[in-house]
Amino acid sequence: MIKSRYTPEVADRVPSNRCLALDSDQPKNQVTRKAIVLISGGLDSAIAAVLVKSWGIEVVGLHLKSPFGCTQDAAKVAEDLDIPLVVKEKGEAFIKLIERPKYGYGSQMNPCIDCRIYMFELAEKVRLEEKADFIATGEVVGQRPLSQNKSAMKLIERKSPLEERVLRPLSGGNLPPTLPEQMGWIKRENLLKLSGRGRSEQLALAKKLGISHYSSPGGGCLLTEKAFSDRLKDFYEHPSYQNSEEKMAQAALLRLGRHFRISKEVKVIIARTEMENTEFNKAWNHAGCTLFRPANFKGPLGLAFGTLNPESKQTIANLMARYGRKSEASIQKIESLGYCEESTSKSELWDVLEPTHDSVLEKWRIGIT
Repeated sequence: MIKSRYTPEVADRVPSNRCLALDSDQPKNQVTRKAIVLISGGLDSAIAAVLVKSWGIEVVGLHLKSPFGCTQDAAKVAEDLDIPLVVKEKGEAFIKLIERPKYGYGSQMNPCIDCRIYMFELAEKVRLEEKADFIATGEVVGQRPLSQNKSAMKLIERKSPLEERVLRPLSGGNLPPTLPEQMGWIKRENLLKLSGRGRSEQLALAKKLGISHYSSPGGGCLLTEKAFSDRLKDFYEHPSYQNSEEKMAQAALLRLGRHFRISKEVKVIIARTEMENTEFNKAWNHAGCTLFRPANFKGPLGLAFGTLNPESKQTIANLMARYGRKSEASIQKIESLGYCEESTSKSELWDVLEPTHDSVLEKWRIGIT
């Protein structure tokens, strides 16, 4: 039995091993209700989906994909839970929201209240499309200080189109009754009363329920991380995109590589891994940037954003050499590839004069990781 300091009988009520039969006293011949469960890829939302499904309610997962390319794998979670998954892009509107949130930021560039309202607006559209009755989330009261306290939750619901249609199975016992309860679709005694930032209760429940696929509880939103927030501030302060496609492609690159602001006009990203090299090769011609790569030695790829001139290209060549491997070549060479107006690539070769010194790197670096 899982002992909970909040509700000692929780483990007895929660079906183990993903047993999804209705409770014995569930009304028979009742119309099957349908819920949209927000699936982040994390543990709490996975537990919420299992609980709702165990009450005899049809569940459709909804993953709202970040434009920053967060790596939480909602698809694997949905497959493990045996539920269909709808994926919707948060899109360019989300990037605009982060730049000027109505309700402000948390400790970094995390506009949690505005973000949650926006997510509920998207979820409501999916609810209507799927003809579902309500939305369920994995939110836990007190887990996130800005958006998961009772007053913030009430504000978010009031400002979104989902007032009283949001069910929080992990904390619902601590919150006022919602529409699903009022209509008799779910029973209040089935709602858990978890609260606070601890994760031991959820980890124990996951083991009991047989939930094995979820992202690490130690992870979280990129917007709460200082390094990423520093890069995002630079992205807003020094825009180098010409259209929406370039803007979205550049936003997705913010989480990758080493970032350097070598001048007010020019930013450079240098890959750290072979995976990032692959991502750079795919993205550079969509992001409105110039690709730099070693021509006669081994080393990572680099992307340069902004208005380049011969001097800045030479500086980037020297920077690229700092992260390359030693070579027998008497002069290391860097190739730059940029797209011309005719959509054909233009190649140039640059001799490395001297690899950039570490003391200079630290002055240029954005968001140390």
